[in-house]
Amino acid sequence: MAYSYKFHGDHVGGLLRPPALLDAQRQAAAGTIGSAELRHAQNEAIAAAVKTQKEAGLDLFTDGEFRRRDFWSCVVDAFDGFTPGQTPAVTGRLRQLRRMTEGDAAFLRTVTRGHLKVTLVAPGFVAERCWRDGVTDLAYRSREELGAQLAAWTRAEIEALFAEGVMYVQLDNPGYTGFLNSGAHAAGNGRERAGAFERMLAADTAAVAGVKRPDGASVGIHLCGGDDPGRWLTGGGDAAVAERLLGSLPVDRFLVEYDDWRAGSFAPLRYVPQGKVVVLGMVGPQTQQDDVDELVARIDEAAALIDIDDLAVSPRCGFAAPSMGGPRLTEREQFKKLRIVADAAIIGWGPEG
Repeated sequence: MAYSYKFHGDHVGGLLRPPALLDAQRQAAAGTIGSAELRHAQNEAIAAAVKTQKEAGLDLFTDGEFRRRDFWSCVVDAFDGFTPGQTPAVTGRLRQLRRMTEGDAAFLRTVTRGHLKVTLVAPGFVAERCWRDGVTDLAYRSREELGAQLAAWTRAEIEALFAEGVMYVQLDNPGYTGFLNSGAHAAGNGRERAGAFERMLAADTAAVAGVKRPDGASVGIHLCGGDDPGRWLTGGGDAAVAERLLGSLPVDRFLVEYDDWRAGSFAPLRYVPQGKVVVLGMVGPQTQQDDVDELVARIDEAAALIDIDDLAVSPRCGFAAPSMGGPRLTEREQFKKLRIVADAAIIGWGPEG
């Protein structure tokens, strides 16, 4: 039976874009530099980001999502059939043009021999949010058909990443927190929302169920609540939804948000099956104050409900938003937050944690 590294000091993946990279992205969008020049800027920024993660004390490395324009681009750019927008739309039958993370892991391996983590957008979220009545249904019979196709592609991507030596693949799904919010349930059509939740869960389950993990490898899901002002989705919590989601989704790690009142209590952790890891997102990526001692105390509080060896700590969300630049935080402040995560992991689980 394969085992999974615990990675007690985790982070969600997205990091602040340095000014040189943001400038290169603007020039590429304006057509003043080509793809080779943009990729060179990305490579330099990724190498520096890996160094930052190592100096902060982390033993898990991402590319900061520096090759992406926004949350959606790794999906939209890999397929024909999307119409871009703030939220893209599926406007035709999807056809895969390339892998969603093509070349990402290969370059990361040239700058570190450490453990690699790569993030993907969860297929259930894409299928629900990118569906347009009267448009998408001209290409697909149902949301379920679209979700199943996206799940198959996501599953293939996860398997390809594992084959490349990636140890940790994370799916990002901001949609679940809306269902976990009991207030949102009260405000919406209950049957319609229940159907959307089950479709989302079915697609994400199909993407990961039975995927063979190499020894040490993990699949996680980030239950993100949004990182722009006014986009908080987490609320008091719907116990039935929490039990269904946490108890049945066949991932190895749940990344949940706990850095403020919107995340509710630790009570839903009782639904997590034994042996799965809960990553407590308790360092606010856009707030200024974090205290290691308080963080460790909160970890101990959560350990009353779940074995401490099955817990980990991370920032609540990525550092890059809004507009993938993250202007509310400096690179120095970001480094301090990553260091706080690493320090809390050492205090909580020891130097080998």
